[in-house]
Amino acid sequence: MQAEQKVAPGQECKLLDGEFAALLQVLLGLIALSVLILKRLREVPRRPLLVWALDASKQMIGATFAHVANLGIALLLYSHQQSIDKAEGELVDQCALYFVNFTLDTTFGVVLNYLLLSALALVALRWSWSALQTSGDYGTPVQGRTWLLQVLSWIAVIFTCKMVIAAVILAFQKPLGALAVLLFKPLEKYPDVELVLVMIACPCLMNAMQFWIQDSFLKKDVRDESVVVAQAAQSPPDRLDGGSSKLPAIDTPANEQCSGPGKSELELAVVEQVDKQEAESETTKESA
Repeated sequence: MQAEQKVAPGQECKLLDGEFAALLQVLLGLIALSVLILKRLREVPRRPLLVWALDASKQMIGATFAHVANLGIALLLYSHQQSIDKAEGELVDQCALYFVNFTLDTTFGVVLNYLLLSALALVALRWSWSALQTSGDYGTPVQGRTWLLQVLSWIAVIFTCKMVIAAVILAFQKPLGALAVLLFKPLEKYPDVELVLVMIACPCLMNAMQFWIQDSFLKKDVRDESVVVAQAAQSPPDRLDGGSSKLPAIDTPANEQCSGPGKSELELAVVEQVDKQEAESETTKESA
């Protein structure tokens, strides 16, 4: 038996429908930026403002591209399913398909992005592409060309990831579509509520997690350098300028171990010598 469409035309959830949807998409971008600001305030050591701004802009540009790609994939899948399954069952609305795509993007996609970026770093190391060897390293002083190359490479990584996710959705379109219909069935008469759920409620947690994790591997790892700097800053001045309190090097004996016998050892030797002389004197008297 064929299922009938229960939602009146024009009342289903549409991602690009009017000012309401556009406002929600802008708000999503502000939430993502807020996550990056919060992460910088909590990190130790804190990145220089310019470096953080370059890292954040790199991820925001990539996120904009990813968001547009997500919308495009959802619309294409919706059109594809509408043309194929029009007479077979309930059609999945655009928001449901976007939710499926977004969920895969913030879970499987994050892992795939990390693997692709790591592979790109290995290729850059093999071919001596210094600008792409370390993500988040823009040179000293900062080089705009290096940042631009890293942005383009990040977009390429995202594009590759999107193609893989789209292929997965196409390969498992029917089970994923059935799951989306089941999840959003109670909201089919409330498209605005569904749009808020898809574009705000879920992304508030999932998108925050994605941005937090991706910022961790997009920025330069300075933990080792920060330990050295922190130890130097906390050391007393006389230990930095070669003062008398300088500690001996590793595997180098201390002064007490390298010098001759101390005062207590000399006193013990004198006592032993006196005892020996007294013993010899008594022996001589007895012999006489």
